[in-house]
Amino acid sequence: MKKMNLFTVGLVGVAMSGLVLTGCTKTTPPVTQEPAAQQTVTSEVATSETAPAEPETAVTENPPVVGGWELYADNSAAMMAEDDSVRIAVALRGEGTNFYVLDLVATQVVSGVNYMYLVYGTDAGATTPGFYFVTIYEETNGDASVLGIKPIDITAIETAEPLGKGATGAWAVQGTGKAGMLPDENAMASFDAINTGDVIYNPVALLGTQVVSGKNYKAICRGSDENLYVVTWYADLQGNSSLTSAECINIGAYSGL
Repeated sequence: MKKMNLFTVGLVGVAMSGLVLTGCTKTTPPVTQEPAAQQTVTSEVATSETAPAEPETAVTENPPVVGGWELYADNSAAMMAEDDSVRIAVALRGEGTNFYVLDLVATQVVSGVNYMYLVYGTDAGATTPGFYFVTIYEETNGDASVLGIKPIDITAIETAEPLGKGATGAWAVQGTGKAGMLPDENAMASFDAINTGDVIYNPVALLGTQVVSGKNYKAICRGSDENLYVVTWYADLQGNSSLTSAECINIGAYSGL
């Protein structure tokens, strides 16, 4: 990959679209619980030109929402290569965004390369922070431009049928995730208890929590079958955990292509 110059990067045309990665679904019957009130946490995030800075948690601004999901704002970014930090910082310059980059989640080889990042923060015109997939196209000469900035509605993440392990010619999920990545100790303990199936899930970020008679959790994970998942699980008040669903994310639906 050719390292780009921060001061000379220009926008390029739209990248050729590759095949779309679909996702696979693995579910167990969800535990039905009576929801309780919760609050939505907001925070400010920033993207630097060399590496993302840690987000600062702000005061809660929104009123409680009964049974709603609370976005989790304190994820730690995975270690990214310097090229990735520079690429997204330069491409987003002038876009009016305020994003904290969490990880590179997928790539797609076209006439250059498309890169998809998971970020947290605010898009231009947005007032409440949230999660987004940001897709960057890098030309063979190193110039980068934004293909898409797509918000993630954690109550309705787009999923689809499986493409198969190690499928080629489409989006390739990067890396294997990191054990112990979830920053919330209770979330991590309950996640480990349900992470025992044929596919092992390695968390990228904790998307949100939902207070019921216990607590529901939702996270983006990389699977050992080389797919990108949204995993939802439940922990009761006695410390017992159960998997609610594990669905492959339809990466192409969020790519902007």
